[in-house]
Amino acid sequence: MKTSKKILTLLLLSTLFTACSKNDDNNGGNCDTVCEYSLTSSDTPGTAAASIEGTHNLTMHFPDADSPYPEGTKATFTLMNNILTIEVDGEECITIKNPRLTTAGSTEVQFRDTCRDKISYDVSENNGALNEINISSTETGKWLGQFNNR
Repeated sequence: MKTSKKILTLLLLSTLFTACSKNDDNNGGNCDTVCEYSLTSSDTPGTAAASIEGTHNLTMHFPDADSPYPEGTKATFTLMNNILTIEVDGEECITIKNPRLTTAGSTEVQFRDTCRDKISYDVSENNGALNEINISSTETGKWLGQFNNR
């Protein structure tokens, strides 16, 4: 009986330690800055296609004169569980949650950084693959450039 109690206690303790050490946060990244966009009454919640989940190394092309990123800027975008983490070379990363659908019936969702940089990252899918990530101002709506791997 004493042996059974000891085994049961050890089993319970090991389960407790294992459960407490596992990280199930799924926050999409390890950024200090996390921005959770608040959908408005006119927004439709967006869901990024599962086929484009993963890490994408992209380059800025066609930047507007007002773009914060010049031509050739490298960035890593990690999309997982409908959460986008953006790591631009030389800058602090940011994680954005709660995307919205760009237009009904489209394959593009917007991850809107309304917390720090005021940039919308518009992630589009084409034939099951990541097409591009357009950026625009969340304040003016002005198109600022495009990250892609072309």
